[in-house]
Amino acid sequence: MRLRAAWPVATLALIAVPLSAGVSPWPSGIFGNVRMSRETGDLGGLELRFYEESGRHFVEYVLCEGWCNETIVAELQRDGDSFVFEGSVEYTDSAGGITEVGQHFRLTPRGRKFRAALVEGDYSAELGVIRPIRQPFGLAVARSEESASN
Repeated sequence: MRLRAAWPVATLALIAVPLSAGVSPWPSGIFGNVRMSRETGDLGGLELRFYEESGRHFVEYVLCEGWCNETIVAELQRDGDSFVFEGSVEYTDSAGGITEVGQHFRLTPRGRKFRAALVEGDYSAELGVIRPIRQPFGLAVARSEESASN
């Protein structure tokens, strides 16, 4: 009798495993790890705003390296269990020359957080864990910089 009662429960557990172990849901909201240095006042980190438009998934992001200068919008894609997106930034060298460098980001889900990594040309770096945040910080700084330069 116990075996019969346990069988439906065990079957339901086996059926539920593939559903819960399936593909991560598309992220939404604002995530980040941007911090200000107490010593220098510099800003560093990554901040992302995920959203959907016309059935496609996008990310507005800012990579703060000393300051949060500009936001970039990119289409978000799945790559296995991770999410990826690409953008590019322009760097000005000491001679005034401008070089455009592609950026490739990988976000690996860790519960409700993501581990972020960047490949930029020959350079690659772990950007740490980004967490859900309530209000934009880095994105707000970058938007104010953009509006000030226009």
